[in-house]
Amino acid sequence: MQLFLQLLFAGLALGSIYALIALGFVVIYRSSQVFNFAHGEILMLGTFIMITLLAVGVPWLAALPVSMAVTGLVGVVIERGVLRPLVGRPVFVTIILTIFVGLVVRILVTAIWGVRARGMPSPWDNTGTTSIGGAVVTYNALGAMAVTALVLVGFWWLFQRSKIGVGMRATATDQEVALGLGIPVGRVFMISWFIAGALAALAGIFLGMYPRLVDVNIGFIALRAFPAVLIGGLESPLGAVIGGLSLGVLELLAQGYINPNLGAFGQNFHTVFPYVIMIAFLMVRPYGLFGQREVERV
Repeated sequence: MQLFLQLLFAGLALGSIYALIALGFVVIYRSSQVFNFAHGEILMLGTFIMITLLAVGVPWLAALPVSMAVTGLVGVVIERGVLRPLVGRPVFVTIILTIFVGLVVRILVTAIWGVRARGMPSPWDNTGTTSIGGAVVTYNALGAMAVTALVLVGFWWLFQRSKIGVGMRATATDQEVALGLGIPVGRVFMISWFIAGALAALAGIFLGMYPRLVDVNIGFIALRAFPAVLIGGLESPLGAVIGGLSLGVLELLAQGYINPNLGAFGQNFHTVFPYVIMIAFLMVRPYGLFGQREVERV
């Protein structure tokens, strides 16, 4: 029972980070129907900016919003400078462009910061732990879960109580109708990309904390949140959160209970286990938990 609780809390912490990453994917897709394959590189950029700010003496609570603002602006630049001129082009064109942008960001980060792994400081004891039901839980894990909960509250308020949120929901439903109603769709795109970029930095910062390290490969973790997006539904923020939390828990449970029983084959089985779950789930429900089935009338 103690091992189960240990894996459960660790899985919820990892799932919280997956949920933040998945939310970034969903926010962009809902507004502009673009799947941003540069999201992982933006996440990586945010972690290195945070480490640099902390290294020059900026307080942690001040460096966090600055890092999120920088990556949010990077998202806006990508949307305005690269993708906006291609509105109406085939989907594969935007996919290739986001992959290209991700490669450019990776090259720039490698050129500026190098490939050496670094530790991510935290505002509390980086190795501090507490006991919950006999399970040892790090402060960093509790911090990731608490921040994700606050982000969810913020998202609820944004989508349900603010004018921007109403505009984002209208744009996600039908862009042409939203334009006809006077909603500034271009501004909605810009805000969506800013939010996604800021969420990428937030997820990367908590992902890079102990016991992990930050290097140029940390952005690949974003691809491990990809199953959460598809399982939850490409247009559902709630689905992204539920999918992220579920896959985080399943991944850690697989590491604790399945890997040891598979011998050499199970050494890193938990890293592909979310994809196994995704494929099996989509065979039953291809639109995800909260995805919208497309109906074409002819």
